Amino acid sequence: MTAIDRRQFNRSLLAVPAAALLGTGLGALAPAAASAAPADWDAHFLAGMANGELLHRMRTGDGSWGTGWSKVATPPATLYRVSCVGMNGNLHTVATLNGGTPDYGVRRSADGSWTAFTPIPSESGPTTGAVHVAVTALNGVLHVFGASEGGGALYHTVRNTDGVWQPRWVTLKTFGRISHIATTKVGSTIDTAVIADGRLFHAIRSSGGTWSGWGNIESAAGDIGDPYHVAVAGIGSQLHVVALNGSSGVFHAIRRADATWQPFRKVAVFNNYRPFEVSAANVGGELQVGIIDLATNGTQAVRHSIRRTDGTWRSVSTVSRTGFTGEPGVLAMAAIQ
Repeated sequence: MTAIDRRQFNRSLLAVPAAALLGTGLGALAPAAASAAPADWDAHFLAGMANGELLHRMRTGDGSWGTGWSKVATPPATLYRVSCVGMNGNLHTVATLNGGTPDYGVRRSADGSWTAFTPIPSESGPTTGAVHVAVTALNGVLHVFGASEGGGALYHTVRNTDGVWQPRWVTLKTFGRISHIATTKVGSTIDTAVIADGRLFHAIRSSGGTWSGWGNIESAAGDIGDPYHVAVAGIGSQLHVVALNGSSGVFHAIRRADATWQPFRKVAVFNNYRPFEVSAANVGGELQVGIIDLATNGTQAVRHSIRRTDGTWRSVSTVSRTGFTGEPGVLAMAAIQ
C-alpha cells in the first residue's frame, strides 16, 4: 500500500490521536518521576469502527484482557477521531462526532459507566470537517488540542480542575496542512506533536504556561521518511515517540531530560505488519503500543506490544475481535492506576 493509498484508506475509515514530542531546551522542566509497578496499572483501549461506533476494552496490570470490546454510548453520529487520557482514576475522552466541534465524555472506573458526550463549549476552535483531536492531563487540568481537517491552525483549550472550560480556544501556531496531532504529559510539562506537510514538529508547554519553539523532530532524531502517524508518551523525564512512515515502518525515539535525542530506530517486532494507526501510553513505567494492522485477509486487526524498561520489545500479540461491530479505523490508548 502506498503512502497515498494509505491516507485515502485512513480518511475513509477514521483517524485518531494519542500522545506527543520534541522542543528546544526545556528538558530540565520535566523531573524524573517514580514508576509504579506495571501490575498497579490498567491500559484502556478505544477503537473507532468504520461504522462510526466507539468500542472500549481494558488490559489489566496482570496482562489479562477483558471479556471483549464493549460499545460506548455516543450520540447518533459518525465517529471520526478519538483521544483519551487517565485522570483521577477515570478515562477522559475527546471525540470528533460528525465533524465539527469535538465532544467530551468520561468513563467512570468505579462502575464502568460513561457520561454523555457533549460538545466542548470553548468558542472559536476547530469546527471544519473531521477535526483532529488530542488530549492529556496535568495536575487535574485537561489540555485539549485540535485542528480542522486540511487546515493549518493548531488550537488549544483547557478544562480546569473545577470542570469549567476555557471560554475560547487559543490558536497556538499555523502550519501548512495538519494531518495528525498528539500530546502527552512529561513530568511537569506538556509535549505536543504535529505532522504537517510531511514533517514532524514538536513543542513543549512549561509548567508556567509558556511554549518553546516548534522543532523538527527528524532533524534531531533522524529521518524516517514520510512521517504519517505519531503517538507519544511521557515516562519519567523522557518523551517516547512512536511514528509510522508511508512504508508501514514503525519507528521509536526518545527525547531525554537534557533535550538530547536517542535517534529513531525501527521497531523490528512490527516488521511483518502493515499498520496505519498507532497509539501509545506509559503503563506503570513501561511503554505500551497499539496499532491497527491492515491484515492480509482484508480485515483490520488491533495488535499490541510492550517496550520493557530494559529497552527490549515484547513479541506482538493480537487483541481479540470479540465484540467488534465492524472494522477498526482509529485507536487510542491511556493508562489508569
